[in-house]
Amino acid sequence: MTSAHKLPHPTSKAVPGWLAVPAEGDRAPVWDAPVPRPAGSRTPVIWLLGAHGGAGVSTLESMWAPAADSQRGWPSAEKAPFVVVVARMHTVGLNAAHRLCLQHQAGEVGGCSLLGLVTVAAAPGKPDLTLSRRRELVAAAAGASWHIDWVPELLACEPTELAQWTPDYTPPPAKRFARPLAPTDAVPESVATAAAEVFAAAGEQWRTRRADK
Repeated sequence: MTSAHKLPHPTSKAVPGWLAVPAEGDRAPVWDAPVPRPAGSRTPVIWLLGAHGGAGVSTLESMWAPAADSQRGWPSAEKAPFVVVVARMHTVGLNAAHRLCLQHQAGEVGGCSLLGLVTVAAAPGKPDLTLSRRRELVAAAAGASWHIDWVPELLACEPTELAQWTPDYTPPPAKRFARPLAPTDAVPESVATAAAEVFAAAGEQWRTRRADK
């Protein structure tokens, strides 16, 4: 079975000396063949690269129709190798995401394009200042960023039950004084907003690549 492979350490000729490049063990592998997908599944436009286990990739994959899980590797063999790094909003998640962003900056991603960082809330409420500042640093390395708010109702849902965002998605009309719709009936606002902007970024990258050919 073809699998992702890890790249050798970058040489000083390929990478500027000032750039902090993660050690080989801290880099995500690079797929040298299409990412394994279930038979008959759609062709993704966006790839979700989880920075660590439990980042929220499975939930986003269920709610974002144009996206798919890259199985923790860079999808370099895909026609649309457009990636967002997904991480939980905690120290472990942000540090792991930062390493992937540095790997991309070093050019050790097989030609994939990094669209940006998606952080997923790890708890209700606002994160503390230290985490927020850390996120700003990682977002700068990623080039763009989006945040998924805490949605407690997701904890009670199976992925297959969730409402799905598509490029023509229109949220159901809100009813006055009504409780927010469950994620099985409507895509949560932060999820839908991020999906639309990430999809637009992927489209821009696609047009740029075609223009450069």
